[in-house]
Amino acid sequence: MDKTKKCDYCSRDINVHYTICPLCGGHLRDKGEQLPPACPRCRTPLEVHMAGKEEYDLCPSCSGMWLDRGEFRVVTSEYDVYRKEEVEGEYLNPPAKDAVEYIPCVRCGKMMNRKNFGKISGVIIDECGRHGVWLDPGELEKIRHFIADGGLERAQDREIEKTRMELKDLATKVDQTAFTQKIIHFWNLKRWLFGG
Repeated sequence: MDKTKKCDYCSRDINVHYTICPLCGGHLRDKGEQLPPACPRCRTPLEVHMAGKEEYDLCPSCSGMWLDRGEFRVVTSEYDVYRKEEVEGEYLNPPAKDAVEYIPCVRCGKMMNRKNFGKISGVIIDECGRHGVWLDPGELEKIRHFIADGGLERAQDREIEKTRMELKDLATKVDQTAFTQKIIHFWNLKRWLFGG
């Protein structure tokens, strides 16, 4: 049984499970059989809708939306949000839903991960690392409002502050370790000199 495949970019043999080639860094396309797109919530077949040049898979029953990885990056890019929308009012985190429900990926059928968009938005999205993102009704608008209200900058500021504090703690630990090593070496030298 062959456990390797050819990289799309460098044509070298790599593990069949890799999504990024470790030899050239190319992102590999998923060539496995994909499921017919159906809503992971109500199992209704998804319908393709065009909005300008963008193509979205929408559920006609529950109004959920499937976005492939590239499509999600485009609609949540700051450039796209600021170019297209006039958002009024301050963004407020939505209340958390009661029940946590994991849903399968529209493309591969594996359970998707749940994550808080931007780490602080309060909008919990369902994401398949290989294929894309499922958004329940209204989540795209909340994400775009969060971005337009400066949410990504606040998330970045929090990450910078967290990293700064971690570096400060690490510097303190390094100083304490260096001081301890000096004391140990001092006492070893004293024992050697005085035969203690």
